[in-house]
Amino acid sequence: MKIFYNCAHCGAGIDVIEVDQVDEVKFGFDCLTAEERQDIIKVDVKENTMHVHSLCDKCIETLGLDEKKAVQQQINFLH
Repeated sequence: MKIFYNCAHCGAGIDVIEVDQVDEVKFGFDCLTAEERQDIIKVDVKENTMHVHSLCDKCIETLGLDEKKAVQQQINFLH
């Protein structure tokens, strides 16, 4: 399955990976609620693809969510 990561904020492509099997724990999907999964992950069974909406590094910094600020603000992130 091809997994496409795109930025949910600016729409930029982040990465594309290809895996034989999606391991929910390895990818951090096990930490998501059902509602978050529905918002973040889209699967196209016909095309054997998955689209994951995340944030690119530029938008993380722009939105003030970078690691330094997160530590200062005590924000927790997935894996």
